[in-house]
Amino acid sequence: MPGSAEKARIRSEFLELRRKLPFEEVWRLSSMVQERFLSSDFYCGARLIALYSSFGNEVLTDEIFAAAVRDGKEVFYPRVVPVSGPGGSGSRRMMFFRVRSLEELAVGSYELREPPAGGQQASDADGLDLVVVPGVAFDEQGGRLGFGKGYYDAALASAGCHKVALAYEFQVVKVKIPLEPHDVAVSAIATEERLIVTKASGGAQKGGARRI
Repeated sequence: MPGSAEKARIRSEFLELRRKLPFEEVWRLSSMVQERFLSSDFYCGARLIALYSSFGNEVLTDEIFAAAVRDGKEVFYPRVVPVSGPGGSGSRRMMFFRVRSLEELAVGSYELREPPAGGQQASDADGLDLVVVPGVAFDEQGGRLGFGKGYYDAALASAGCHKVALAYEFQVVKVKIPLEPHDVAVSAIATEERLIVTKASGGAQKGGARRI
């Protein structure tokens, strides 16, 4: 499919750009992105928040976790688990588990740090107020290009919560990312330079792309 081929090309290009970032730059830019996110209405209005554990020079999330704990919010991290019940044989899906300390996370699927299997207080995305998502590239309309596994798209497909991406400014492309029917748009994108609020936000923090 032409759309799939173009997504693969963009994914390869932006993964390489991100891979080349020195860790000092990852840390510096991540701190700016996290500060911008923490000042947003999306964060301030949420009580149950899902974060991701950064991998491969993704924007870090540790400062958000620390702030959320201080603010009395409940924080969840994703884990891909087998689907139970009839018809679930061999299938896997993403669930979110409550984490009270980052020391609970351990390397699991795809070399990502995950909450332990059988962790406490599991939830699907619809039980959360806000899901913070990673990605490889984004457009200003909220289009998101992930790693291609599809777990986030499947988990967020019917969820009514806000989905906010953390990204470096260079990951926001000027052209429209070719989306397929299963791709889920994000409500906003926080970068080191601006907070981009998209039509998928459902009206939260209206105003489009802003530098705040």
